[in-house]
Amino acid sequence: MTFPKTAVFLLAVLLSGCQAAPVPPEVRQAERQEEDLWGAGASLFAGQEHALYLRSLNAARQKLARENLKLGWFRAYDGVRRSFESVLRDGDRLKAQVRTLKAEKASAFTSSAARVSRKLRTLDELTLSLGERGRARKELAKASVLLAEAETLRSQAKFDAAMARLGSASALASEAEKAVVSHIGRYLDPKQVQAWKRAADETIRESRKKGLTVVIVSKLERRLAVYKNGSLFRTYEVGLGFNGLADKRHSGDNATPEGRYSIIRKIPASLYYKALLINYPNEEDRRWFAQEKAKGNIPGSVGIGGDVEIHGGGEDSLTRGCVSLDNRDMDELYDLVAVGTPVTIIGTMELENYVIKAIRDE
Repeated sequence: MTFPKTAVFLLAVLLSGCQAAPVPPEVRQAERQEEDLWGAGASLFAGQEHALYLRSLNAARQKLARENLKLGWFRAYDGVRRSFESVLRDGDRLKAQVRTLKAEKASAFTSSAARVSRKLRTLDELTLSLGERGRARKELAKASVLLAEAETLRSQAKFDAAMARLGSASALASEAEKAVVSHIGRYLDPKQVQAWKRAADETIRESRKKGLTVVIVSKLERRLAVYKNGSLFRTYEVGLGFNGLADKRHSGDNATPEGRYSIIRKIPASLYYKALLINYPNEEDRRWFAQEKAKGNIPGSVGIGGDVEIHGGGEDSLTRGCVSLDNRDMDELYDLVAVGTPVTIIGTMELENYVIKAIRDE
């Protein structure tokens, strides 16, 4: 039996394994692109758009699979190529969108984190300066931990979780601020500050009128000022006890008294270097103490306290209601004053004091 020459030729071609058209390179490019998009978090940052991209990619792959079912000689990949080219364009747009969204979230986090960090630093400095060792310090410690956790999550591009931690840190910072304001509420009261300022001004006028040397201690600013004949002569930095900003009310409260006093004794050698004993409690202190005790606001077993000094030992020395200076400054102050020198202790005389500015400007 004989075959037509044409049939023999076709059979020979088929049996010779005529090579099929190559799979378009866009197929492999799409595989790499898909991996890149998963790694970039496209499903998290642009979930809807990423789902549409995957739908187009799967459709292109199905078209490729159908084409691959054909015998190699009959495969035509032009349509497949066009489908994958479209997928690649969509993927590039999606990748750019994810980059933009991540940049926006990173920028929003950085801006918010900077505000929270600035607030924490301000409150940290205030609490240390004010000697606040209670709730504010605890809230600040917890807020700092949350801020660090937020920064770690941000570095992992987990922006939603990072912002949630940041929100918690900000809330704790606000609670710490409330605690600070509660701790030094008197210093934020204009009427109280004006009363302190009047006491200081009266002392300075007395110095000018009588030609006296006087001492004014401003607790909030940690400053002791010496006036001669009504003019500022020297200023020194001082330290207070951990409850020094409070007005002394009774024995053992570790507060520094406020009012108009005088030096009643100069002590050349004391537990804390040289010392100047003031007449706390004065008559006004005793009168107030008796009234409060009668009202039951002070326990009957508690005394009014005493032995309040301006002494050396360093401005960071452990003092329980006294005012401390560095020894070198104490030497100079000791020589400037005498028994009888007026000493006025106030909270602050600055209506725009640094606490108000710090809280307002943070």
